[in-house]
Amino acid sequence: MEKIGLVGVGAMGSALLERLKLAGVQATVYDCHPPALDAARSLGAHVAGSAAEVAAASTIVDVVVRTDEEVLDCTLGNGGILESANPDTLVILHSTILPQTTRKVAEAARKRSVHVIDACMLGVPRAVKAGQLIFVVGGAMELVERARPHLLKMGKQVIHMGGLGAGNVGKLIKNLISGAETLMMHEALQLGETEGLRFPQVLEMLQQVDSESLLDRWRNVFDPSSPTPTPRLGRNVFQKDVPLAGELARRDGLQLPIIEQLEAAAKRLVNEKGKS
Repeated sequence: MEKIGLVGVGAMGSALLERLKLAGVQATVYDCHPPALDAARSLGAHVAGSAAEVAAASTIVDVVVRTDEEVLDCTLGNGGILESANPDTLVILHSTILPQTTRKVAEAARKRSVHVIDACMLGVPRAVKAGQLIFVVGGAMELVERARPHLLKMGKQVIHMGGLGAGNVGKLIKNLISGAETLMMHEALQLGETEGLRFPQVLEMLQQVDSESLLDRWRNVFDPSSPTPTPRLGRNVFQKDVPLAGELARRDGLQLPIIEQLEAAAKRLVNEKGKS
């Protein structure tokens, strides 16, 4: 039976810990923030004095810290996981970090016969607590399969994206699209406000008419048999409507750089399509 350790029991880590408790799993944990350790102790976790102590007591170690620097520190630094991890320990990096960071940790771990995969989390703490978490995972198939029963105690789905670091890339793409949608919406609403449309009115309209997301119809937009992800071009949106939005912003005297870049990108796509 695997012995579970967690390094990082903040908002996401403590939510994972709650799921493990529901599954009857007691974990050994460490966090540099004392109140987080107090909360973990109240959930029945065994509190260690360092990441190294967690690793020494565990066969699977979940790393749930925030940044690339924190991942490197708690794995490779003094008192870090690799300082005392036993051979065949599996370290699961859950943080949203660069794939190069994951590979750096894995390279150092390999010298100690320790395994590493990345299992990035799609979900906020309340979704984790509700059992709705999805993991996008990168790493060798046999390691992912070893981790799968453990991951499914904390979430509802494990999606194996590919080799080491593929989960990091998948998570970054997901968050890039989510962030871009919000930033784009911000500029579009500014355009509406300038033309006399209050933003709640615009959002209500979009909620009523935009019932199907791009992902529901992506095969109509992107050709899965194509060697490149170039979208199919409709007659209006890229050729006329996106440039018209850019023109309206200029006439209103607005500086909306995302809309400007979208207009330029739409024109490039149309020109490239015309040459092919």
